[in-house]
Amino acid sequence: MKWIKTGQKLNLAVRNAGRLKEILGVFAKHGFVDVLTRMDLERFIPARWRNWIDEAAELSTEQRLRLAFEELGPTFTKLGQLLATRPDLVPESFVEEFAHLQDDVRTLPFETIRTVVETELGKPLSEAFATFEEVPIAAASIAQVHAASLHTGERVVVKIQRPGIDRIIDHDIHLMEFLAKMLEKYIPESRVFAPSVIVDEFFRSLKQELDFFIEANNLQRIRANLAVYPEIVIPAVHRNLSTKRVLTMERLFGTPMRDIEKVKSEVKDLKRLTVIAARAFFKTVMVDGIFHGDLHGGNIFILPDGRFGLIDFGIVGRLSPRSRQQLSNMMLAIVTEDYEALCIQYAELGAAGPSVDFDAFQREVRNTLAPYMGLRLNEVNAGQLLIEATKVATKYQIRIPGDWMMVFRALFTMEGMGRALDPDFDMLELGRELMQDLVKDQFSMERYSKEFIWIGKDLLGLAQVLPRQLKWFLRKWNQDGFAFEIKSPELAELTIQLEKNQRRQSSSIVAAGLFIASAITLHFDDVNKIFHYPLFAVLTFVAAIILWLRS
Repeated sequence: MKWIKTGQKLNLAVRNAGRLKEILGVFAKHGFVDVLTRMDLERFIPARWRNWIDEAAELSTEQRLRLAFEELGPTFTKLGQLLATRPDLVPESFVEEFAHLQDDVRTLPFETIRTVVETELGKPLSEAFATFEEVPIAAASIAQVHAASLHTGERVVVKIQRPGIDRIIDHDIHLMEFLAKMLEKYIPESRVFAPSVIVDEFFRSLKQELDFFIEANNLQRIRANLAVYPEIVIPAVHRNLSTKRVLTMERLFGTPMRDIEKVKSEVKDLKRLTVIAARAFFKTVMVDGIFHGDLHGGNIFILPDGRFGLIDFGIVGRLSPRSRQQLSNMMLAIVTEDYEALCIQYAELGAAGPSVDFDAFQREVRNTLAPYMGLRLNEVNAGQLLIEATKVATKYQIRIPGDWMMVFRALFTMEGMGRALDPDFDMLELGRELMQDLVKDQFSMERYSKEFIWIGKDLLGLAQVLPRQLKWFLRKWNQDGFAFEIKSPELAELTIQLEKNQRRQSSSIVAAGLFIASAITLHFDDVNKIFHYPLFAVLTFVAAIILWLRS
């Protein structure tokens, strides 16, 4: 078995080496030879691209990088799409360009789809579904979607993962990690963008997208949380027809929000529906702590009966109770124009170190947001304000977790759609009303009762172990030779450096003595000689040189 595993590892290494050459070749082809050379990867670039001549010199760096990502396939396309949502990590020009990234994928043959579905469900396609359309209604880099119907007559959609896409992405992620480390090592100016952090966040996000069980669970949780809003429709999941690679859901019919003019013509009470959608959004973020992480006009629908429909829960954001309270504080700081309080929340979120110049950070946030001060609330986009403040925070090495950028982007999207439907829509005013309810909940007796229960459990656990720990400590205290040991990495490094300096000084002293001895013995005549010099003088001189070089 050992030789089989070794063979598999060698096979993986060979495949990765081939893929690495392909990746570097594509980057070189699109004009990044100088970057790859600085990364000490020139020897891996295919010969035909080493003397690259730009045939499209008029293209910008951002455009060439987008084209390279598209050519390299689904993993790199997904990475670019992630970067398009992180203006805090990459410059605005790259964000705008990556927003144009397209999934250039061919639809899979129906026989391949049939094989995947039947293998995953463990039954023939005709037994699982009454009808199954051969032509997909959507195709992307990870999966494609087919319309179908159940034997009960219910219309459904079936999302099928592309065979082998998990292995392709896994190999590419490992190579991305390698390239990110090389970037940080050889190109110091790239460290401000934290390439390794970006790849790590990307890996965690993509890993969840590849597991349809997670998406099904997200759907069911958010559907249950929003059951109090009958105007919001979340597709039902058919668990008996779903696996890690196949997801069967209720099919929603309606007009996508990207067709805003058609939506306006079809819906009568837009103002009421917009407020309900915003309240539902705030509930998922501020109360439930799990929310849709990829809101856009393509996955929000207006159904024929005037209700909102929401699909595609592959990406969701999560906020802990403490994070929700921090977001509430940030929103309140924006409403009251208290930018010092806003900066304090950012510093807590990003775990700002002692080296952060907080006064300079606060000044820059104030200057950045100053144009919005004094405007009416319905003229201010809270999501945009938070995104702009996050960019400033990143400049001061205050890095905000990815879930928070999901919140800010979702807030920005919801506010934009709300105003497109109702020009008088005021997200901040609505948010302030909801935050008042949240504050009441935070200081309610029910909330205090729950927290006191947890505090009581913690104190009980402490009371159980503290006497034993104290007894053990006192026993150690009374033993002969008891002493406190203080360990410090800096102190250890200083000790090592002092020892090195001491050895160098000793070597230098001995070398000086040997030089003197060599000089004295040069005048001895009745001794063995080599090259007309006394042998002892030559040997002591060589020894002195060696010691001097080593010191």
